[in-house]
Amino acid sequence: MARLPRIPDLLTTANLACGMGSILLASQGQLTWACWLVFAGALFDVFDGLAARALGGGSPLGAQLDSLADMVTFGVAPAFALFASALEPSGRGWHITVHPALSAPMDLLSWPTFTSAIVLAVASCWRLAKFNLDTRQASGFLGLPTPANGLFWVSMVLGSTGVAVHPGPGHDLIINATRGLLDHPYALLGLSLALAALMLSELPLPSLKFKHFKWKGNEAIYLLLSTGALLVALYGIMAVPLIMLLYILSPLWGRIFPKV
Repeated sequence: MARLPRIPDLLTTANLACGMGSILLASQGQLTWACWLVFAGALFDVFDGLAARALGGGSPLGAQLDSLADMVTFGVAPAFALFASALEPSGRGWHITVHPALSAPMDLLSWPTFTSAIVLAVASCWRLAKFNLDTRQASGFLGLPTPANGLFWVSMVLGSTGVAVHPGPGHDLIINATRGLLDHPYALLGLSLALAALMLSELPLPSLKFKHFKWKGNEAIYLLLSTGALLVALYGIMAVPLIMLLYILSPLWGRIFPKV
């Protein structure tokens, strides 16, 4: 029987629309706005979860919609932005011209970049499929979540342009390192493979969802959020890769706190 869409489903649809818009803008060389749309999609991804819990839980349809939207917004859209940006290192900025390689046969220098984008999308698909079937990830994650990986890549693209980067200590070094990575196809491929392995790994990571708001039992979450807020204030968009590094390391420093 047909039913009206629920509010969480509409928010998930908005996430999907952001991902599709990002792909279309990136195809026209509008990489800055393409990346911002991925961040907008992340906000809708958070809100649909909050709305589902507020309404008593999600639905099977909502779960499928969420995975499909995440595949587009955090898998395909970042891969497309990464590929377009890495092929035009000298043109990063608010608007760039689409590189001829996007419509011409690839040369030997661009195949690692091409492969990196494919790895990003394929690993995202496998990660989402595994998550849908894994009942162990109700209160935490096993492996790097797809949205975190997607936000990492679009923040790298944005940060390489200097857009939304705050002048924190050593920010020039961070920007130059980011540009060097995106301009080096084999380093790019190596990083994409490493993050793909983390996405498909059994690494236990917190979900950042509070069961209660007491300090005990939420120490790692509170420290991650407070440190993340400080890094955003210092470095702006370039805080995202730093926050993700802290997030990946959270199983290590989370051990210093006693279990509830």
